[in-house]
Amino acid sequence: MTRLLTLMLFAASTLFASQAPRTFEKTFGGKENDVAKAVVKTDDGYLIAGKSNSFAKRRYYDAYLIKIDKNGEKIWSKVYGGEDDDDAQGLTRYGKDFVFVGSTESYGNDSLSYYFAKIDANGKIDWQKSYYRGERDYYFGNDIIADGEDLIIAGTERHLSFMSAKIDPLLFKINKEGNMLWRSHYHGKDEDRAYAIVNADDGYLMAGKTETFGDGNFDSYVIKLDKNGKKVWFSSYGGDDDESANDVIATKDGYLLVGSTDSFGLNYKDVYVVKIDKTGKVKWEKSYGAKYDDEGFAVTKSPDGGYVIVGKTETRRNGVDLYLFKIDAKGNQKWSRRYGDKGDDAGYDIISTDDGYLIVGEKETVSSRYNDVWVLKVDLDGKF
Repeated sequence: MTRLLTLMLFAASTLFASQAPRTFEKTFGGKENDVAKAVVKTDDGYLIAGKSNSFAKRRYYDAYLIKIDKNGEKIWSKVYGGEDDDDAQGLTRYGKDFVFVGSTESYGNDSLSYYFAKIDANGKIDWQKSYYRGERDYYFGNDIIADGEDLIIAGTERHLSFMSAKIDPLLFKINKEGNMLWRSHYHGKDEDRAYAIVNADDGYLMAGKTETFGDGNFDSYVIKLDKNGKKVWFSSYGGDDDESANDVIATKDGYLLVGSTDSFGLNYKDVYVVKIDKTGKVKWEKSYGAKYDDEGFAVTKSPDGGYVIVGKTETRRNGVDLYLFKIDAKGNQKWSRRYGDKGDDAGYDIISTDDGYLIVGEKETVSSRYNDVWVLKVDLDGKF
């Protein structure tokens, strides 16, 4: 009887373990600063991209990629770049391979150029390239998506002229060898920036911020493009102060923008979420946050038709913490979580998994004042 009871308990515990969500918290890096900005799924886990100056020569930053399994254990990590500062801000899966985008001081012009590289599942470089138009200009590569056999890169150009600088979104399409197919430059009279891009019906949707078309200051900004990079329509969203769209995802009936607002909070910055239809018309807009500054950096869909947003929140005692919350399809908040210690911590990207969400960002070690790559795997309620 005792043996039968033991077998039953073992079977029950095994079944529970197999059904329980897989959650974990991990940090990666070295003795200096390390941060993760993007994550994608792989066949056997996840690939994370960011930057590190723990492993670079002369303490310059390199693009930093980490492959982990589904339990958060490191499979490999590598740095990419040259003798000066380089980073990775965006990452996409490309067939069995991966392509990241960022900026480089090591290659390209005399200032800062776009940096993009294709790697295989083991981190081996297939090709890496830089792009710039002017020797004295600065280029910030922020996001990348795959469209069939082609890739679309979104970022910002800072063009220097006499006594001034012109700052505009600069997007381009490349083929599987990394060669440019087209380039589109979206001029405004003031400063405008591109932070994110998604595939859309018959084209793409870019998100960022605009001073040119803002209501006095910066507003959240989207441009709908056709497959050749030609502008179809654009729109801006916000109030009297500053807004920004840091991320965008496509929905069944339009798009969801996530970023920050200074217009609708109580004298502090709040997370700003705007739901628009396929023509850019606002369906609803809401702000979220606590007593101090809050900002949203990334969003993913939840299985029940809602959305989960990650970013950072400022606290009086603990500095900055990772901020995670869920909203339903109409923007009503369902739950919120805050994770962090006494240092400054943040989440910069999030993806949905079979049993929850995977978040990447940075976590500060108070004793050393340096940051590590921070990886959180939470369940569907945002807990770990």
